[in-house]
Amino acid sequence: MKNIAVVCDVMKNDFLGIVKSRNINNLDFIFMEQQLHNTPDIMRQKLQEEIDKIDNSYRNIILGYGLCSNGVAGLTSESSGIIIPKVDDCISLFLGSKEKYLEEFKKDPATYYLCKGWIEYGGDPYRGYLLWTGKEDKIPREWLRGKERYGLRKYDEKTARILVAELLKNYKRIVLINNNNIEEIHRKYVNDMITFLNEILDRQMIFEEIEGSSSYIEKLASGYWKPDNNFIRINPKEKILQEYFFK
Repeated sequence: MKNIAVVCDVMKNDFLGIVKSRNINNLDFIFMEQQLHNTPDIMRQKLQEEIDKIDNSYRNIILGYGLCSNGVAGLTSESSGIIIPKVDDCISLFLGSKEKYLEEFKKDPATYYLCKGWIEYGGDPYRGYLLWTGKEDKIPREWLRGKERYGLRKYDEKTARILVAELLKNYKRIVLINNNNIEEIHRKYVNDMITFLNEILDRQMIFEEIEGSSSYIEKLASGYWKPDNNFIRINPKEKILQEYFFK
């Protein structure tokens, strides 16, 4: 029996790359918009709707998510098992382990993380600023989604700057996670973002590019769900509970 993965867009290229390189032919995909993270209750609703559409020919549903502000709590499948990484969010997945994330967290808890998937599919505040103020030309066209082009509200320059400053006022460090997929176009975007933040926050953001690892996502995609502390297994008709992520 095949498995099917319901995956956030920010991990789309990572999953597809692993499937191609490892010649995995028993895995289908459903990709979900990253913007759903902005509203965890709506994200839960949309994920459940997609899960409900999945027929019983699939043995397992793999969720390319963490707990994500409780956005996955309560999800259930009538006929398939659910496999989900035992992490708070996708940062541990891009770094390769929870241990690596905790190591980085101890260095500086006030860190904002970016990676290729987040830059191309995500919704960081700087991207919001560019869209709110009509500066879409500073975002590569292939990174823009339909809703971003036509559905976002607009703000004047002063209001947009205040909003971004409020959203990022507690961050001191920007970390770019490189899983052998960062190109100059991504570095330019991050450099532009940091220059902008230095200006509106009136201080110097610390920047660091670190090596990540695809090992966690590779295990998730390949079916290596050993009975360890990395994955949660949910039986059919059972619900994902918040407490499972902290046991």
